[in-house]
Amino acid sequence: MCALPSSPGVVTFIRVIESGDLGELLSLVKQTDAVCARDADNNTLLHHACIAGNVDAVKLLIASGLHANVGNVDGHTPLCDAALNGSTEIVSILLQCGVNVNPPSYWGSPLMYATQNERLGAMKLLIDAGAQLNSPDRTGLCPLHVAVQKRFYAGVHELLLGGADPNYRVRLTTPLHMAAKQGDALMACYLLAHGAHPRPFDMHNRTPLDYTSKGSLVYAVLEDAQNQVPSLQALTRMAFRAVLRRLNKEDLVSLRLPQCLCDYMAFSLL
Repeated sequence: MCALPSSPGVVTFIRVIESGDLGELLSLVKQTDAVCARDADNNTLLHHACIAGNVDAVKLLIASGLHANVGNVDGHTPLCDAALNGSTEIVSILLQCGVNVNPPSYWGSPLMYATQNERLGAMKLLIDAGAQLNSPDRTGLCPLHVAVQKRFYAGVHELLLGGADPNYRVRLTTPLHMAAKQGDALMACYLLAHGAHPRPFDMHNRTPLDYTSKGSLVYAVLEDAQNQVPSLQALTRMAFRAVLRRLNKEDLVSLRLPQCLCDYMAFSLL
């Protein structure tokens, strides 16, 4: 992407935003057209306030007329920067402004940025706001693949409960293939509990089991899954999850189920 000429004085604005001096920023906003200020990549001051995690600056700039949904040269919006930073307060402010939760950003969605940087709170907000869970970035990876790669268990939990497809393929590689290659038995158990197929073939015609060492814990988990018929209770749990996009304990409490069953249905117990 081609860089553009920076607006005069934009460096001063950015320095003040990063310093957190709200009084000086307010003074600059009154003296200068902050709405039109852009850096060489066409980032607005709101982009910089979001990446800095400066909540007060975000509020001031939006109140001054900066559009919360403007993208830079790559289509990267302030929400992408807020997700990268992880500030749940800023993410909430932007979502309340009605920004696109799935902007056409070249490098990836806000949910992808939050997942890559293990920003769990931001992930939850984005998922609840309707983020596309299986949307790949330019490398072909979707958030679940990235979370599995990073062994980001809490992130995997949120994505799967939100409705991410445990069998989504990137060049025929599933998240379960990735867990197997990493020797991650816990991740394999979790993916299988959420409906991952135990024997998908990748581009090399290999199943997840083929990437494990015989005698290892992950080998035992995958071998058992291949030979096991899903139980009625497991199928019931999967059907229940398919009906409710977001399973959480608050929803389950209203059903007045025993606590152990609530934990099982919410995947707190595998």
